Amino acid sequence: MAIFIPDETGELTALDQAGLAATQSVEQMPSGDLGAAFGKMILSLIVLVILLFLTFWFLRRLVQNRLQKGVGNSSIQIIEKRMISPKTMLYFIEVDKKKILLAESHLEIKRIETFDLSQNSQR
Repeated sequence: MAIFIPDETGELTALDQAGLAATQSVEQMPSGDLGAAFGKMILSLIVLVILLFLTFWFLRRLVQNRLQKGVGNSSIQIIEKRMISPKTMLYFIEVDKKKILLAESHLEIKRIETFDLSQNSQR
């Protein structure tokens, strides 16, 4: 049985007995350690999953910080906030040179007091 393979120029040439024996011995050799290849694949998968979670966490933090701080100069600033009870918070905010004290509960938000800073500075 003769086996033909292409040479460097692309023409088919017949393999002699030595070349035939070399190709048969290559075919019979084991393909390597499949356990090590499987281990590398699992390790790569774990690294990719960790990178995916880290990217998700970073993007979520970035979006939350942008929503809290806003983009550009904001006319509304939270000066201070205090928890009164587990469901009630007090906010002291400044809006266009007015300071407002707000109470927030799980049912409503109520304005308690407003301080106008422009009147105080004119006196």
